[in-house]
Amino acid sequence: MVIETGGWTTLDKLAGVLAVLLMTGYYVVPVQYAVATVLNVLLGPLATLVPFSVFLLGLSGATGLVSTVLQVRLRDAEALERLQERTKELQERMQDAQGGDAAALADEQREFVDTWKTMLKLQFRPMVWSMLLTVPTFLWLRWAVTSPAVAFVPAALSVPVLGQMALTATLVGPVKVWVVWYVGGSLSSSLLSRRLLARVGA
Repeated sequence: MVIETGGWTTLDKLAGVLAVLLMTGYYVVPVQYAVATVLNVLLGPLATLVPFSVFLLGLSGATGLVSTVLQVRLRDAEALERLQERTKELQERMQDAQGGDAAALADEQREFVDTWKTMLKLQFRPMVWSMLLTVPTFLWLRWAVTSPAVAFVPAALSVPVLGQMALTATLVGPVKVWVVWYVGGSLSSSLLSRRLLARVGA
């Protein structure tokens, strides 16, 4: 039998539904506009207080930090480790059962699938909660760089070495300047946050 339920609470399920709804904003313009205009009440004025490159780094750092904390707090590492060990054990048992008792092999395969699904639920739960922050933020940024006059953000970004560059300029292929700057800041802050939290935990 599966050793962990991996069950989601009602709040987890609601967060999952909301995360999926927010993600439709990448493809459904009215959803993006609704999310962006609400966030612009707060983020729009803040973006005018400091250079936009600094603001963008701060925003990416904040989302990266919160996402990392959620991942650490909501991820059940011990349960995942037990499930991973169980899947390895089941794989070995299925290999041994090949050509043997068909009923026993079928039971092993069903338990393997159930265990894998449970492990997936445990891994996806913290991601769902972090998406409630990261997706709306990214939707606002995508809207802001295409509507700078409305969002009160500059049309250009000061990039080290390269100097002033339009937010919508491309660096590599379809990748925009603002995306690289934001993702770079988010990844850096996530890495630093993980190291800091690991030291605090130790």
